[in-house]
Amino acid sequence: MQIGMKMSELVERTSLRATGRRIGLDVRVVEGRVECRALDPDDERYSVDFLLPSLRMVEACRADAFDFFQPFIDGGKLTAAQMQHAAERYRLSKTKSGRPMFWMIDDMMDPLDARIGEAWISQMLKKREPLLRCWHPQHCLFGLHLLMDESRSVSIVEREEAAVVLSELFPESIWMAYVSLALLSVEMFAPLVGRTVTIFPCTDLCMMNISFFEDFAADVRRHYPAIRLSVDTTLEEYATEEQKGRHIDLLDFLIEN
Repeated sequence: MQIGMKMSELVERTSLRATGRRIGLDVRVVEGRVECRALDPDDERYSVDFLLPSLRMVEACRADAFDFFQPFIDGGKLTAAQMQHAAERYRLSKTKSGRPMFWMIDDMMDPLDARIGEAWISQMLKKREPLLRCWHPQHCLFGLHLLMDESRSVSIVEREEAAVVLSELFPESIWMAYVSLALLSVEMFAPLVGRTVTIFPCTDLCMMNISFFEDFAADVRRHYPAIRLSVDTTLEEYATEEQKGRHIDLLDFLIEN
């Protein structure tokens, strides 16, 4: 991008804007998000305006069958109906190639971003479209949208897959995932004020992960005293040295024991 280039000039130069016009859409950036509106208000193809990302985008690629559930279904611990129930609640999606998409949807039901493998959909789209370089998505805890009509305690693990499966094995808690230490921040816990929250860290031989989360939990409690936050030590107490060497999480432990 040239220094000093106006936003309007950038928008006009992008293939996304040009493509939108060809199909009857006006595409622009509004407050850091991509907004699409029908050029012709009477165009029946576009009865609803939308943002990127949006629930319409989430629903467009929704799916209800995922491989990471299969060991539990094969072992008789969960049913296909439970997998579909969890997939619906967490708004799970798939790419055209069948890879799972885990959407980060906040407590106001706004989709913020989605993880596909080790990448984020925001990163992928920004590489393809210059217009999206202006998009700076915020992240939240995976599963945060389940707070809307729930009053149960909250349990937090690292992986989205673990949160989804554990939500069916232990439905008395709302299961979330922090996904990445690089993205984790104290502010992400603000919506959990007034809740009882337990973090289940992955384990390791040097206890580095649990030490990190004990310090992190102390910071969260200082900022948000109304969060009743604890760090679970089950894996440190019961995982074998071999399991700790593999950095297993709670779901791995349950599978192997």
